Amino acid sequence: MLQQLRDQTQSTGFKVLVVAIILVLTLFGFGATNLFMGTTPSIAEVGDYDINEGVLSVETERERRRILSQMGPEFDPNDIDRLQLQNYALDQLINRQVLYQAAGSLGFSLSEAEVNQRLLESPAYQVGGQFNEALYRQQLQLMGFTPVQFIDEVRQGLGSELLRASVSSTAFTVDWETVSATALLNQRRDIAYLDLDVTDYLPSIEVSDDDIALRYAEDGNAYLTEESVDVEWVELTLASLQDSVSVDDSEEALREIYEQDIVARADSAQRDSDHILVIVDEDTDEAAGLAKIRSAAERLAQGEDFGALARELSDDPGSAEAGGNLGMVTKGSFDPAFEDALWGLEAPGDISEPVRSEFGYHLIRLKEISDVEVPSFEEEKDNILASVRADAALEIYETRIDELEQQAFEERFGLAETAQALSLDVQQAQGVTQAGTQPVGVESAVAQAIFGNSGVLEALFSPEGIDGENSAVLRLADERAIVVRASTHYPATQLALAEVKDTIAEQLRLESAQSRIEADKTRALGQLASGASVSDVANELGKRWATREMITRNQVDQAPQAVLEKAFSLPRPAEGGKSLDATSTSTGSALVVVTRVVAGDVSTTQDNLVAQLGQQIQARDQQLEFAAFFASAEEAVGVTRAQ
Repeated sequence: MLQQLRDQTQSTGFKVLVVAIILVLTLFGFGATNLFMGTTPSIAEVGDYDINEGVLSVETERERRRILSQMGPEFDPNDIDRLQLQNYALDQLINRQVLYQAAGSLGFSLSEAEVNQRLLESPAYQVGGQFNEALYRQQLQLMGFTPVQFIDEVRQGLGSELLRASVSSTAFTVDWETVSATALLNQRRDIAYLDLDVTDYLPSIEVSDDDIALRYAEDGNAYLTEESVDVEWVELTLASLQDSVSVDDSEEALREIYEQDIVARADSAQRDSDHILVIVDEDTDEAAGLAKIRSAAERLAQGEDFGALARELSDDPGSAEAGGNLGMVTKGSFDPAFEDALWGLEAPGDISEPVRSEFGYHLIRLKEISDVEVPSFEEEKDNILASVRADAALEIYETRIDELEQQAFEERFGLAETAQALSLDVQQAQGVTQAGTQPVGVESAVAQAIFGNSGVLEALFSPEGIDGENSAVLRLADERAIVVRASTHYPATQLALAEVKDTIAEQLRLESAQSRIEADKTRALGQLASGASVSDVANELGKRWATREMITRNQVDQAPQAVLEKAFSLPRPAEGGKSLDATSTSTGSALVVVTRVVAGDVSTTQDNLVAQLGQQIQARDQQLEFAAFFASAEEAVGVTRAQ
């Protein structure tokens, strides 16, 4: 609703674009900086600002909520490292305070009117292009800001953003920087590379049975069968209960639910309204506020325009400029007294008597009541019955889960009695592993739903699970609840030498090939560095060099990526000389030689690419300029962290 509502509600939303843009972009995050100051232990001091445990706790919680909102409903909050999150939140608090204090000392600030205008124009608080007070309040409530704190935070954030923009604008890019960057990025080189491919070495390598036996004896524990269990389980599903559940499906019962739903739909109807507010505070007492609102009511009765009068008299800058308009809202958005009066108006155009809310006195005009589509009973009958069955089934489902938990706990090392007591079937699967391989005796879809679940596998392979103890009830997707137990445990055992002989032989051959490659690479580099010709080196290795003239760093169709990266990282060779090194590749190693380097020509580069490069250089320079300023500001303000 109004500016005063903003000054009374709770907290702001992480999604607020104005804050996301203003609060020092993404570098410095989002959150309050002066909440709950007290006598709690100090964590850090930024100038004259103390970051204590209370402040840090609030900021950490905000960061946690922001992460959860970004990751979606499937994300497990327990995966968040609390200590790491707390350290990050502390860094954000310190960074913001450095900028806030630097901006304040340099006079970068905005007026209250400018802050209000930014909030009104923020798309984060708009519905249909208009500021929506209900949405604003909802956003406030999400993140735990006090309203006064929020307004102050935005003001400081705007000031620091002005400072950031001013500092960044001092950076500029000269033509020679773009020319130099183009010359480097579009550079061409003459290169040669010689592949030392492991597959070329393997055919000549033989491994003896003694070598295989020795490796088996040394690393026997590396050649084991995979631990597995045979599994029994019983399951409850909500779907199995819905068709059999007993409910009152008489027309009278269904119609009663229909009538209740109609009332609920009516309560959810939105209303659009205008209002005029006279604030009652230390400057305007109760009598003066009431007299002023009554005077406004008299002027309306005499035919004056409501919107014009709101712009003239209303103390709510959040709506006054819009003629007092508050937008479409549902119940639960406003002060109860205000809301009762609004919903008491019957037709668009009706104006209330003076209404006293916690903020002051209002006159409220109803503008529009949104239509609520009400289907007929016959249209809704089947849906209502389905909903009744679902609700009844869910209640039974929860009750039976409790029974399943109790029965499985009492039986402990078996499921036969549990299944009989609950009229369930004991299902089985063989060869379940922690790697999630397809077990025997179960369909793949069921296997994925059950044995693809980490909680199920954790229960089966826990010490209690391996002993055959029933698990606790495990709730899976699609309203499925199960109890599992390992009926038989097959520990990992060492495979016989005959079973792994070929695997060991392949490992030994590969290791030998890689060792030879390393030796050949080291020797070849030494020979080339000593002046040996590339032809002699290639001949000795029985290989041929691949040559590429005037190749660019991006021509991966002409040479392997690893070779290009190495070639363009080598220093420019002396006239008539060469630069050389080796690099690892996906198939072994490669020797790389560079014999000529030609700088890129900006005159032959497309104008749009040059312009894009110039923008990138300017952005880099601006970042460096701001980083340098921030380091100086941090030193000037003074930052001390508690040990």
